[in-house]
Amino acid sequence: MRAKITAPQGFRMAPEGHTIITYPEGTIVEGKIAEAALECHAACRMFDPVEERKVVAVKETKRRK
Repeated sequence: MRAKITAPQGFRMAPEGHTIITYPEGTIVEGKIAEAALECHAACRMFDPVEERKVVAVKETKRRK
């Protein structure tokens, strides 16, 4: 999961539990940091583009008797 910080004051979190890190507005974060920022409404979710695949139809063949 990825998210972009949108809060004007940024987002502060201690991901390792002992050191507070400030993520400024516009920073792209991933994983548990992104989840926490989304919960606090300090970020918006970034959607990864989905790779499109071409579907090939198999031609039907009839069995000869």
